[in-house]
Amino acid sequence: MEITKQFRTETSHVVRNCTSRRCSYSIHGHSYLYEITLSSDSLDNAQMVMDFGLLKGAIKEYIDSLDHCHLICNTDDPKYVKHMKKHSERWIELPFNPSAEMMALWMLYAVNFILDNTIFHNGEDINLHCTRVTVHETTTGKATAYMHDLENLGHLVDFDNIAYSEEVVADWGEDLSNLFFEWQSIENPQVTQQIDLNN
Repeated sequence: MEITKQFRTETSHVVRNCTSRRCSYSIHGHSYLYEITLSSDSLDNAQMVMDFGLLKGAIKEYIDSLDHCHLICNTDDPKYVKHMKKHSERWIELPFNPSAEMMALWMLYAVNFILDNTIFHNGEDINLHCTRVTVHETTTGKATAYMHDLENLGHLVDFDNIAYSEEVVADWGEDLSNLFFEWQSIENPQVTQQIDLNN
């Protein structure tokens, strides 16, 4: 079974080497819509794949890192990279080009990283994972990354070599900060069983 949750950000970038000159040579922004789809082979104690409310924690915080943020490819012109970091408080430096396709792959990787490092307490399936992420870059254009894309192209994300500005990290809650900087798992709250649904 699957569930899907949507998130929005306002994010700017330049996508080098693409056919469109406007995209390749000009800083521009988009109102991004992210669709995060989780899949499970069973349901938790509330008969859910996972409580939507749990997606408002570290996963939402990580996606929200991109809001009012400029994405920079670390292989871009060093003068441009330095200038953008100097004149923007919110930036993320990526080891890949910030195309919609790569952003979908990145978010698929990130959400699964967070899920894999979360301790659940309400009977969630051990096989709970994010099966796809769709990134709507415009109202008419979107990119979707699936698990097989992560297996084939996940090395392009190079997740450990993503750099975040101080202002981006300052918005992270304790769980997300501890996961990234202390390698501490996120622990979801204990849940009291109010009724028996095992009939």
